[in-house]
Amino acid sequence: MRRTDIQRSSIAMATIVLVTALIIMINWLGARHWHRADWTASNLYTLSEKSHNILGDLDEEVQIIVFMTPGSGLWPQVRELLNRYDAASDSIVVEYIDPDREPLKTQQLAEEFGISVANTVVFTAGDRSKYVTSDQMAEFDYSGMQYGQQPTLSAFKGEEQFTAAILSLVAPDVPKVYFVMGHGEPALQAAASRSVRGLSILHESLKRENMEAVETSLLSGHIPDDADVLAIVGPTRAFTDAEINAIDTYLRNGGRLLVALDPLIEPDGTMRMTRLEALLADWDVEIRGDLVIDPSKKLPFYDLSAVYLDTYGAHPITEGMEGFAVLFMVARSVAAVAEPIGIVTTLIETSAEGWGETDLSQLIRGEPVEPGELDTPGPVAVGLAVEHTLQGSEGMDDDTSDEPAPDAAGTRLVVMGDSDFLSDTEISNAGNSVLAINAFNWLAAQEHALGIPPRAVTQSGMYLNDSQMQMILFLILIVMPGAAIAAGIFVWRRRRH
Repeated sequence: MRRTDIQRSSIAMATIVLVTALIIMINWLGARHWHRADWTASNLYTLSEKSHNILGDLDEEVQIIVFMTPGSGLWPQVRELLNRYDAASDSIVVEYIDPDREPLKTQQLAEEFGISVANTVVFTAGDRSKYVTSDQMAEFDYSGMQYGQQPTLSAFKGEEQFTAAILSLVAPDVPKVYFVMGHGEPALQAAASRSVRGLSILHESLKRENMEAVETSLLSGHIPDDADVLAIVGPTRAFTDAEINAIDTYLRNGGRLLVALDPLIEPDGTMRMTRLEALLADWDVEIRGDLVIDPSKKLPFYDLSAVYLDTYGAHPITEGMEGFAVLFMVARSVAAVAEPIGIVTTLIETSAEGWGETDLSQLIRGEPVEPGELDTPGPVAVGLAVEHTLQGSEGMDDDTSDEPAPDAAGTRLVVMGDSDFLSDTEISNAGNSVLAINAFNWLAAQEHALGIPPRAVTQSGMYLNDSQMQMILFLILIVMPGAAIAAGIFVWRRRRH
């Protein structure tokens, strides 16, 4: 009997040791080979390739301090997303501070970083710091407020803001973008009330992308020496000879240029020229004197000139924009010249049902239009990207290669047939901001920093009619309690007999 007890005890001890060893091994493997899943419909917490590239290149520690109470609306999204950042890089250190439970520490750090807004995430690296507020992380839908409902979260921009903050801290250089003024262009920093012609939102977006945006005039015939990108957005008047020559020289020396030209329709139905049209033709881009029409992509409640386009060419600027549309209120078409010297890529175009309408007077009169013989058949492009490889210092004239060398300095252009999509009233719509930021990043040779689109937040709901509600009440109040009572009676009778 004693020998049997010893055998049983030995088996029990061996079992405990083996189970313990198995648990330790599973935890050891789990700690080194793990995977985070994202079950949200829009992959809300899945880091993009851009974020992984930036986090993988970190060579200094970035501390993230979250001043947010667990009861705030964005707390679950912020915490889960920052956990992904923390797991993706050993250089990321995240600290959470509850302002309600740690008021002294909150006050101390708030004074140190100059924080005056609640629910803020602070990023620090060395002596540099940047903060992201809750209103920058989210887009809300206010349509239900007219019925007494609270605003609902429609899109979460946490990754866009967090990655831009990290990039602004660790990027060695800050590209400088000069916006040309003096021809009726919209102001870069609009007045207190954002106007149709203002670019203040674009200005703020470029800041978050670690770019410095300033205004300049070219009337002296000189482009600033530190101009990484030159932007001409929505001019309404013609450029001078000195300005045209300065821009051409800048491009021949490997400059980077963004041009967004609106269709400037005169009362007599003709198109007003800015003299940029001839310059761009020398750089492989034809600016057409038409108006883009696409009945299949017409915006509701607008005339035919307002379209949403979602057909993109294969280019770094449009990478990852699948599922997003860009809204153009009034646009003209652009095209590559007959024999381009550089590489011209279509960024965005209409469907096959679209065309370029040349009878502008008919459009002004509000008459219905159909594609005619003089019109440009679709699909027509609204945006182009052009790239020239520089061979020596002669610029485009010596450019005879078919493909640009990967690391060669070269001229880059982005030409759009509309500027309104960059304005304060339109840039927040759909994929407008993503296309804009991607274009500036490509021009500044920051392909690793191409924009991250906001992640849609799905609001799931269940709507029940009266009969379904009655069925649920019947199940909860009668069937389920009745089943428990019946089961109890059954067990009681079985035990008694």
